[in-house]
Amino acid sequence: MITLQQEKIEDLLNQIVDSGRQSLFEHEVYALLSFMGLASTPKTVFVEAGGRLAVDDLEDFRGDQVVIKVVSPNITHKSDVGGVKFERKSINNVNATLAAIFTDAHLQRAGTIVGALVCEFIPYKAGVFGSELFVGLRATREFGPVLAAGLGGIDTEYYAANLKGNRATAMAPAFDISAEEFLDLFRRTSCYELLAGRARGHVRSADDSELRKCFAAFIELAKIYMSPQREGKKGIVELEVNPFAAIKGELVGLDGHCRLGHAPVASTPRPISKIDRLLHPRSIAVVGASAKSMNPGRVILRNIIGAEYNTSNVYVVKEGLTELDGVQCVESIDKLPKKVDVIVLAVAATQVPELAKTIIEKDACESVILIPGGLGETEGGKEAETQLRQRIAGAHTGPSGGPVFLGGNCLGIFSRPGGYDTLFIPKSKLPKNWNRKGKKVALISQSGAFMITRMSNLESLNPNYAISCGNQVDLTVADVVEHLLVSDAVDVFAVYVEGFADLGGLALAKHVRLAIEKGKEVVFYKAGRTQAGRTATAGHTASIAGDYAVCEAALKNAGALVADTFMEFEYYLNLCTALHGRKIGGTRIACTSNAGYETVGMADAISGPGYSVDLVPFDDTTTTKVEGILSEFRLDGLVNARPPLDLTPMATDAAHETCIRAMLDRDDVDAVVASYVPLTPAMKTTPDEVDHEDSMTKRMPKIFADTTKPVVVAIDSGPLYDPMAKQIEDAGIPVFRSADSAVRMLGKYLCSKRGMVCAAGR
Repeated sequence: MITLQQEKIEDLLNQIVDSGRQSLFEHEVYALLSFMGLASTPKTVFVEAGGRLAVDDLEDFRGDQVVIKVVSPNITHKSDVGGVKFERKSINNVNATLAAIFTDAHLQRAGTIVGALVCEFIPYKAGVFGSELFVGLRATREFGPVLAAGLGGIDTEYYAANLKGNRATAMAPAFDISAEEFLDLFRRTSCYELLAGRARGHVRSADDSELRKCFAAFIELAKIYMSPQREGKKGIVELEVNPFAAIKGELVGLDGHCRLGHAPVASTPRPISKIDRLLHPRSIAVVGASAKSMNPGRVILRNIIGAEYNTSNVYVVKEGLTELDGVQCVESIDKLPKKVDVIVLAVAATQVPELAKTIIEKDACESVILIPGGLGETEGGKEAETQLRQRIAGAHTGPSGGPVFLGGNCLGIFSRPGGYDTLFIPKSKLPKNWNRKGKKVALISQSGAFMITRMSNLESLNPNYAISCGNQVDLTVADVVEHLLVSDAVDVFAVYVEGFADLGGLALAKHVRLAIEKGKEVVFYKAGRTQAGRTATAGHTASIAGDYAVCEAALKNAGALVADTFMEFEYYLNLCTALHGRKIGGTRIACTSNAGYETVGMADAISGPGYSVDLVPFDDTTTTKVEGILSEFRLDGLVNARPPLDLTPMATDAAHETCIRAMLDRDDVDAVVASYVPLTPAMKTTPDEVDHEDSMTKRMPKIFADTTKPVVVAIDSGPLYDPMAKQIEDAGIPVFRSADSAVRMLGKYLCSKRGMVCAAGR
């Protein structure tokens, strides 16, 4: 149990603020660690610039050596500029070194020298791989304070950049994790394996209890001193200890960096219950539809009509007309005959603030869809967005909470449960398949183009919802996810984000965690991954915990499948949709194919960064059973009964089905990959054959329906075999167009669902 000495910490922070500084000196960081309950630090004496040590200042120092470090508000990495010296514990030698530091021209150019810190020398294996640990907190705008821990020392950033995945650093939002959970993340790093003595040539040098205590202290500090609730008072925005030396089971802090500032604050809360009316409107008004051309507003109107929405509850705001496309027109928003659920604004960005003002003042609707591009993206658009945000925030503090706004730069909403479509894409360009049952999928995307491209690429997806959030001037991606958490119409969230509102990333991570706890699945892609904007004065934590690294860690820790590429996003979405509710018993797979190169490729693909699955060997019983099947289909002279099972091009559709079922019947097989090179004459695979009852397009749906295990199909051939792939996909079975991709993506999916990280991917 960690108890912070809050009065002493507040006094320390107040002293720093009163002195006009933004950062703590090293000895002040040691004091802070002591107040956090992490008292293992070296003895120190601070000497002001130009000063000297007294004879008795070194009496309590152990050993016969000291470390002398320059103290400057401008120098973070002291060793990089020659600001760290080792000296014999002699008063004369130490004072001579102090004088040299205070007059060093190179150091003076690096920063203002306010003094030097004389430190007790702590003997440990400095610079030895795995002997040093860094632990850091950094306030981020999107996720609040982020805790990071990993390999320490001067090579910290090198390790983070060059070790695979999460092997160098454990990272998570401090507001969304416990010390025990963070220790579990840290156990996956190379640093932990070295500290725990798991690597050859290393012995345990740090106890888990000591690590847990350290992480708990940092998390507690974040909750109090990096909280938005400090009401304008400066708190901590960055704290880093690098290194902690692991000595005889304890962590000893040997250097530290701490900056003060103000924590980010979330925007005015939105009345997100009104999202229900946005998604399931009883009435709609469209502003901006042209009577002369097929502009976005007119396309939206046509799509609403095309969805067979009740047009008696649709209004077009248009001067000079009584009707447009059979829909009633009114002259202005304040002439609407009743308060509507949704107003779609498909107008120029500069018109939006005044229209929003009218909507709010007249209480004209429950929700607004902001179509305009350029809102917040051009000079005029930025001014318009600022005005808009102010008016919306003011409305949300009122008695009714005002309407919620989706957008701007929003492509619209497609809501199958709501029976309406405001995507400004003509139905000839993007068929919506209203006559087909929707899948329990919500596509939630800042980019409308990304959203509709996925809908086009994944023809059989038929999502229940497709929601373009645009610039998030009001409603955020996290708000929409939160609202749909309790929806029976959504099992899978597919989320694309380019940027977050203040603390929006933290909110999304929390809602993702809740979604996973409710048995739902989340596929996530983050665009914009550069680390531009880092400053030379920032600590290692800022360099390592870059915006994308933080986002990836936070969402993965919460349980999302984080895609690295657009294609991977589609693969994950396909798997989650088709396999939702299937029994995930483990990561043991069986594979069948009719081509030797595929069986080799599938075997090669069973492990990679972030995943590892087992190719189940055949026991005597399975071997005997498979040999019997091969004999039945006259393949015994061609095929060896071993995994992955190569059935050769001579195998018929029936032979494939029988072997797949044999694999699925095994208790030690958790999932099956069935792959076909369809050019073989032995199978019915061409467009004129796929409707035959003996074809795999007819057999696979029956196999899939008869098992609760995950099954995926691979079809590695060209456009001629698209009908075969489409029919199997339409039956709800994931189809890949290469066998190795099928194994790789199924492996990542299974490992994520089981909460596993393989040795190869760590």
